[in-house]
Amino acid sequence: DHLLQVVAVYYESFKALTRSIRHLEQQLAAYEKNEPRAARLQTMPQVGRIASLTLLAAVDDVDRFPSSRKLIGYSGLAPTVRQSSERTTYGSISRAGRSELRGVWVQVAHRVAIDKTKATQPLRTWFNRVAKRRGKKTALVALARRLLVIAYQMLRSETDYDVARLKKKR
Repeated sequence: DHLLQVVAVYYESFKALTRSIRHLEQQLAAYEKNEPRAARLQTMPQVGRIASLTLLAAVDDVDRFPSSRKLIGYSGLAPTVRQSSERTTYGSISRAGRSELRGVWVQVAHRVAIDKTKATQPLRTWFNRVAKRRGKKTALVALARRLLVIAYQMLRSETDYDVARLKKKR
């Protein structure tokens, strides 16, 4: 009897949360429809609504970053650097930056690393080479960094994703 009351209370909460999520998804879809840059970013493999809109919300105008390195630093995916005289040591990522941007694009890197389509083949090959040398976790962060650089270049040059451009660079 008491279990039925508990389930009834949770069910009402579940219905309210479902309505709220549906409303938020409608708002995101309306914003996405009016944003051509989101459609451009979604030509990248495994980049969907959340990843594209997260990047656009965090960055706004890509021209405020003079280079992709500045965007990587802003996202917190840049490695820490220790320099002393002639010796330079690179450490883990700085994590100084937009955590939501970093988190979403690392998830995109996860999806790209396991995707078996032709569009991700050059990225996956590169990921596997890095993973063999440095380990999978480091390779995932490096892939996220590389994907952000590609997204930056796409927004900067106003071009769609082209896998052939990746194959040329070796």
